[in-house]
Amino acid sequence: MITGAQTEIPAIALSGPNTMISRKTYSPQITPAALDKYTFNIVPDRDPVPRIDDLAENYQRIKCRSPSNKPVDCHYGRRSLCEILYTCGSEKRPVPCFCVNVYGYDEPTSVNGEAFSNFCPPE
Repeated sequence: MITGAQTEIPAIALSGPNTMISRKTYSPQITPAALDKYTFNIVPDRDPVPRIDDLAENYQRIKCRSPSNKPVDCHYGRRSLCEILYTCGSEKRPVPCFCVNVYGYDEPTSVNGEAFSNFCPPE
C-alpha cells in the first residue's frame, strides 16, 4: 500500500498494515488523499496486522473463522481466500480442498452431481 500511494498506482493488500498515522515517516511522504485514492485493504476480523495503524477510506472487512484463541491465524492468506470464496461465491469454479479439509468450511454444493470427496479426499 505504501508503494501504491507513493507512485499513485492502485494497490490491493490482504491483511496489510495500514499507514494513515505512519504515512509521514516515509520518503516520499504519503498523503491521506493518495491512500484513499490508490489503496484497498482486505481486513479479516481479529487479524492483528491491519490493526497496527488506522485504515484509509477503501477497505473491506471479512470474517475470520479461526478459533478465538488464535487471532494470528486470521492473517493467513489461504484462510482469507476461503472466506472470500464462501462469502462471494466461486462462479462454479472449484473451491480449494483445503477450505473444507483444513479450515472446516462446509462442502460446496455440487454443480455436476459428483461428491466433493471424490475430488478432495479428507487429509
